[in-house]
Amino acid sequence: MTEAFDYVCPTYMLYGMTYEQFWYGDPNMTHTFKEAYLLKQRAKNEDAWLQGLYIYRAVSAVVASALGNRNAKYIDAPIDYLPKTKAEKQQEEYKEKLKVIDYLNNMLRKNKKSNERTD
Repeated sequence: MTEAFDYVCPTYMLYGMTYEQFWYGDPNMTHTFKEAYLLKQRAKNEDAWLQGLYIYRAVSAVVASALGNRNAKYIDAPIDYLPKTKAEKQQEEYKEKLKVIDYLNNMLRKNKKSNERTD
């Protein structure tokens, strides 16, 4: 039986447990450390995936620009993949409303200028 514990002890140390915690601590801690380790690995994998996406976007922008696409550009803000808070959602809605107001004001100005020219 001790041989089995000797065999898995390094694995749980990899999970973040100390030698003392593994041998003398609460046995239920092993499950918690293993779950925490798996969550960390998942987060590292997501970080690597996101980094790959940033690199892909950068290379795509450079290639498109080199092929003559003048509108090709790298993204201008970080990719936000976490759920937004209520305040963040409200702020985005407010910014969108300001864009619409600005667009409509520009249209009114252009319309007013064109009407002045025809009068």
